[in-house]
Amino acid sequence: MMNLCLGLAFVALAVGSSDPEMSEDAAAQLSSGGEYLTMYSDYVPELSSAPLTRRSLRDVTDTDQVYLDHAFKAVGENVTEEQWLPHYIDTQGYISLCLRLDFKEERVVTGQDISDALAFFTASARDLQQGLIGETHFSWTQPVKVGLFGIAHTSNVTFEGLTAEQNATLKFQNTEARCPASCSRFLNKKTVKDLKIEGRSHDFPSCKEKRSNPDFPVNQYDLNLWYSDYSFGESNTSVAAGGAWGVRMLWQNRDSASLYYHLVGRAAGLPNGESWPLWLEWWAIKPWSIVASTYHYPLSSSSEFYDFDIMMLRRLWQMSPVK
Repeated sequence: MMNLCLGLAFVALAVGSSDPEMSEDAAAQLSSGGEYLTMYSDYVPELSSAPLTRRSLRDVTDTDQVYLDHAFKAVGENVTEEQWLPHYIDTQGYISLCLRLDFKEERVVTGQDISDALAFFTASARDLQQGLIGETHFSWTQPVKVGLFGIAHTSNVTFEGLTAEQNATLKFQNTEARCPASCSRFLNKKTVKDLKIEGRSHDFPSCKEKRSNPDFPVNQYDLNLWYSDYSFGESNTSVAAGGAWGVRMLWQNRDSASLYYHLVGRAAGLPNGESWPLWLEWWAIKPWSIVASTYHYPLSSSSEFYDFDIMMLRRLWQMSPVK
């Protein structure tokens, strides 16, 4: 059963926007505002360990091509090898997250809540991965693994029913629900070139936290999976944001599959609906997209990327300087 719920949100991502002096919080503040419709879902995706195959798409239409050309004409050299989700998948085979539970009110978070959140994120990341399998220089076909570097939370969070692994995960309690900045890939600029030299291993010498899980032998985190129980942004009206630093949404929206796809697409570098001017939409109706959605094009109940989303993703990958 799908329940339609009207909410405020806007998600913006500038590809390669990674000011070394900009905090993850500041980046999230810059990518917020606006509105669109979101669809709630009441299921958790089932994950398989079977190897993934390339996703097939419909033929590119003339309208698709016009929108693709317009969306990426200004990107050019701004495409960067830093902080780009598809490269994490291809060079590492896993994504390490800082789970941020940024709550102002007292809330109970269960082990199942955490598992479900990771399942939603993982499903959208794997669908993104399938869109790139078969592209030149993209070789990772095993399903990308997603795990926790740590759980950051405010004092308002009470945990119940955690699994043994969740209990063993590093915990960071502070007023901002933040993992150590010294362990953030976004803030430390670990590049794909570095990873290719070092193999499938991150090592941030300044980060003193260690993970014992053999599936995630890292001492850093790639992205934030960030939940708040209050609206944020410059006008304090935003409820979702996505960018090179990760994704952020309201805790009460955590079961919206389409919202995860929307935000993970942003983290992958895909442009938002504001990339197209009104004159272009008057000329030809924008292709269906779960990522390039604005209040003109509400998010659907689809639990996958549309063909046009994958067309944009492949175009962006082809433009990447990393070969």
